[in-house]
Amino acid sequence: MSAARTGRPASRGYTLIEVMAALGVLAIGATGVLALQKATLISNTNARNIAIANNIAMTWAERLRVDALQWNDPNRVPDRDSDTDWLSLMTIAPFPEKLTPTLIPALGAPSADVFGTDIYAGDASQPAFCTHVRFGQFTDATSGARRWPTLIRAEIRVIWERSGNPIDCAVAPVVVDAEPERFGAVYVTTAVRRNTTEE
Repeated sequence: MSAARTGRPASRGYTLIEVMAALGVLAIGATGVLALQKATLISNTNARNIAIANNIAMTWAERLRVDALQWNDPNRVPDRDSDTDWLSLMTIAPFPEKLTPTLIPALGAPSADVFGTDIYAGDASQPAFCTHVRFGQFTDATSGARRWPTLIRAEIRVIWERSGNPIDCAVAPVVVDAEPERFGAVYVTTAVRRNTTEE
C-alpha cells in the first residue's frame, strides 16, 4: 500500500491555466454585478426625482386652490385679476401658454432644491426643480363661450435636468417642450373653483 502511494505523483496546487480561468469567471460575474448596481442607482435616482416632483406639483395645486379663496367676486364684481396671487397670471398668459409662477415670499417659489424645498431670494441652494403653470377656462368648442365661468383649469408641470445638474429656472417653457430628452417632467392637472362664500 505504501508502495502504491509513492508510485503516483501527488497533486500540489493549481496550474496557471486554472487560475486564469477562475479569474475570468470572477471578472464576468463582477462586471454583471457592477452593471446591475449602476442600473439600480439610475432607477433609484429617477424614482426619487419623480416622487419629489410629484410632491412639488401637488403642493402647487394646493397653493392655487388657496389662491382661489381670494377670487370671490364681491357684489358680483370680478376681482380675480387684482386680488389673486397666481390666478391673475391667466390674463397675462392665456391658454395654451405656459409660464413660470411669480415668486411670492412665504407663499411659494417656482424653484426648489433637491429635497423639494422652495428656494427664496438669499438662499444659497442650487435649484434642482422648476415649476411651470398653464391656466385655461372651460369653453364651448363651437361658440368659444365660457361654460363654467367660476372654474379654471390649472396644469402644473415640474421639471428637472435628467443629467442631474442644477437647473436654470429662467429657461423658457418652449425650450423644455422642444427638448424632452434633456428634461424630466411631472404633470398635474386640477380645477380651481371660485370662492362663492361671500356672495
